[in-house]
Amino acid sequence: MSKFSHTLAAQTSMLAVAGAMLVATPAFAQNAEESDAKSAEKQEIVVTAQFRSQKLQDVPLAITAVTGETLERRGQTSLADVGNNAPNVTLRQSAATFGPSVVAYIRGVGQRDTNFGLEPGVGLYIDDVYLPTMHGSLLNLVDLDRVEILRGPQGTLAGQNSIGGAIKLYSKKPSASPDAYLSATYGSYNRVELRGGTNFTLVPDQLFVRLTGAGVRKDGYVTRYDYRCTHPSSTIPGSATGNDCKLGTEGGKEYVAGRMALRWIPSSRATLDIAVDVTRDNSEVAPSTLLYVGRAANPGSTLTGVATPTAAAYLLAGNVYGTATGSPYISYSPYGAYAQDTFSNSPFTSYENYIDIAPRDGSAPWSAPLKSALNTWGISGTLNVDLSDALKLTSITAYREFDGNYSSGDGSPFTPTMQANRVYNHQFSQEVRLSAKLGEMANLTVGGYYFHKRSRYAARITLTTLAFNEDDTIPATNKAAFANLEVNPAENFTILGGIRYTDQSKTFTYGRFGVPGSSSGGVVPASLAPLNGLVGKFSGDRVDYRVGAQYRISPEAMFYGQFSTGFRGGGINPRPFFPQQALPHNPESLKAYEIGLKTDLLDRTLRFNTSAFINKYNDILVTVASCPLTGAPAAPCSLPLNAGDATIKGFETELSWRPVPGLSIDGSLAYLNFHYDSISAAAANSGIGTEDKGQYISPWQWSISAQYDLPLGSLGTLTPRVDVSHIDSFNRNANNVDAASGGKDIFGQVPGYTLVNARLTYATPEREWELALEVRNLTDKLYYTDLFDNRGSTNSIQGTPAEPRTWAVTIKRRF
Repeated sequence: MSKFSHTLAAQTSMLAVAGAMLVATPAFAQNAEESDAKSAEKQEIVVTAQFRSQKLQDVPLAITAVTGETLERRGQTSLADVGNNAPNVTLRQSAATFGPSVVAYIRGVGQRDTNFGLEPGVGLYIDDVYLPTMHGSLLNLVDLDRVEILRGPQGTLAGQNSIGGAIKLYSKKPSASPDAYLSATYGSYNRVELRGGTNFTLVPDQLFVRLTGAGVRKDGYVTRYDYRCTHPSSTIPGSATGNDCKLGTEGGKEYVAGRMALRWIPSSRATLDIAVDVTRDNSEVAPSTLLYVGRAANPGSTLTGVATPTAAAYLLAGNVYGTATGSPYISYSPYGAYAQDTFSNSPFTSYENYIDIAPRDGSAPWSAPLKSALNTWGISGTLNVDLSDALKLTSITAYREFDGNYSSGDGSPFTPTMQANRVYNHQFSQEVRLSAKLGEMANLTVGGYYFHKRSRYAARITLTTLAFNEDDTIPATNKAAFANLEVNPAENFTILGGIRYTDQSKTFTYGRFGVPGSSSGGVVPASLAPLNGLVGKFSGDRVDYRVGAQYRISPEAMFYGQFSTGFRGGGINPRPFFPQQALPHNPESLKAYEIGLKTDLLDRTLRFNTSAFINKYNDILVTVASCPLTGAPAAPCSLPLNAGDATIKGFETELSWRPVPGLSIDGSLAYLNFHYDSISAAAANSGIGTEDKGQYISPWQWSISAQYDLPLGSLGTLTPRVDVSHIDSFNRNANNVDAASGGKDIFGQVPGYTLVNARLTYATPEREWELALEVRNLTDKLYYTDLFDNRGSTNSIQGTPAEPRTWAVTIKRRF
């Protein structure tokens, strides 16, 4: 039986069990569910950003809150999709080099590198449980109640590493309502997707269970070809066995996920929620294509920076890796003339075979696993107890772990660089909050937090000048105490205050080993030997605070202003290629000044929210590809360093309009400006100047969506929907201005784009059946989610192309 058959059988079996349980649900629940759905449409979105339940329009923070129903109508199935509609938010699939993860930036602050030695700049939470790494952050949005995106530093409310903001995902809770459904999707690239969920009442009014499951299988959209097969005159060794010259694809998805949640209500004053989730993700290598290859560093070299006979043995008569004008292995390049291969002339072609036929260290040929896989599971318990009418205790205890396996290459057939990576992470966290309502005058929350994780990164690394095995361990601990106070000295006026103390510590133990069977006899390369067993440590404490005020001008409008701080933890360089590069870096810090206005106008049919901010961003952490240090070559290099201080300014608006029954119009507009105020000496030595404009800074970003529920009488409802989003170009490099010309460094620039998605949904009168047709990327726009600029090592650049136009049909049954 094929792997696909095994996977589909597992998915079908899992959802068949769910289906059997759904059939057992009483039929009378259909009307109750429909009634609940209609009531929910009239209710406010309730968020918990300030440790208590509040209406979205009452919270003095810039928050984008999206319900699970809205995510479904947009066809958004992963975390990377959500950023298209949230102002000044960048969420996009990472380059293949960083594994199954997302690049996450809010208001120009975040992180793209997934290494455990670096901290994320945007805090990610699932049911209030913190995820400390970007690995595995490409989350699948399964059975969510809502998503809250908090923009700006959340140093007091969320804590460490939420310097840019926080993204909080909340799952649906078990209840007496069946809320049962099954859905099936088929679409482009043989996409097969099955989802289901239901509630069970085990003890009336006391004990409830919710079961959810999802299974996805989809082919990749970047095709890998055997270069020797497509170019028979080439002397490069081939490995294709079929007539179509195809080796496989990249970007395919294959995962199964399940979750069981239990809610126990022993009394009217206590609730205990326990949740267990498991995901088995066996997806393909992330999509990656070769976009650029520059001139070889050594004029006598046929491989960038390398002139050894081993590397040149199979690169004959014109089959060089790259020249000043491009490479024969580039089928398409956004840089124009650099594409020289004419076999397919497609941006979705790669000649990567993930086989190192002639390793530079003399070892036997080896291949990297064709995976971007992640296995994860976790358990959490949330206890809420009303100690009195005015005093509430909340305890959140959680344990999570994952292990992953992913590879990356450069898109050419002879691997000037290739990596096979394994990652492991185990974490435990405990948070306790005590919330008090002090009459009509104030609300106070105090609490404590403990977090410990132990991570491990292992890899086989092959570079043009270096090959070795790596095995690093990174334990880290975070302790915090916090308080948040809201005082109401006068009607409609609230004063806000918050403080948080954080103590952090981290240890990084380097493991550097030789490759068994290599010409060195398996001994670690001399340049790396001093690193093996080296221990780097970082520790420190920090106090963050928040002060502000809000005033309700009228029942329809609320104004607020605040000053808040946040920080991202420091550490040590996780990727030194020479002992001189094993350098520490300090934490980042940010001070934010923000004002905002939230309104409900035109008899509450028009919601308009806006905010403006000025951020003072200090000790900005960037990673440079050139690090001229005493006693070591400037490259290869991947050195995190504190570049200096900057000012970030911007504004955001969000609109939600219901002009007539059935018609919904939503939109957003954002502006962002980054300017360095000062540059550190280390950054200046690596080519960064005050003219550089920051990373992932898109000056303008906007979105608009519209849908209309067209009544068909006794036949049901037909709902067309269109979502349009735009993001300006941005640069993913820290040094993104060409100092010689004063213009942009085009090789690190990710072009902007406008994306159009459309969906047409038919629902029966009671909405027990739904049939939806969706088309994503309706205009078939070619765009890239990210680049990997490897000019410092192989003088090449790889791109992560997004999917071309795709379609899908979904049928859903509610019970």
